[in-house]
Amino acid sequence: MNLRSFAFAFAALFYGFCTVNSMAASPSGRFCGEMISSGDYRDVETTLNVARDGHLSGTYELDEPDGRVEGSLVEKDLGSGTSRALVWTDKYGTGLLYLDFSSDFDGFNGSWGGSVNDKYDAPSHSWNGARCGGGSVR
Repeated sequence: MNLRSFAFAFAALFYGFCTVNSMAASPSGRFCGEMISSGDYRDVETTLNVARDGHLSGTYELDEPDGRVEGSLVEKDLGSGTSRALVWTDKYGTGLLYLDFSSDFDGFNGSWGGSVNDKYDAPSHSWNGARCGGGSVR
């Protein structure tokens, strides 16, 4: 094999490896973390899915003093990259959730806020997560 053929094969292999790795990184999955709710830190499990059109959606669960809370998440506007804005909805109401994922999508730091009279408050309460079963919250 001559040097030119070797260089071409190496470049093709490297490009293919990078493409597979970038395709594998996704915000889909189950994240275990904490959020501020009812004035205290609460364990929260957030599950996210990416639809074919790229929109994020999902669910979350946490235990409050008055019982288990289950909610849903829907991406506000189609986003891309590592920063996303979602709308949360549960028995207490609805609001915005901003998530900033790590570059490999293994965790996120976020903030959430409620709404009053159909107007979203600025997110100011923490919500974070790391893939359940490994890693740590950053």
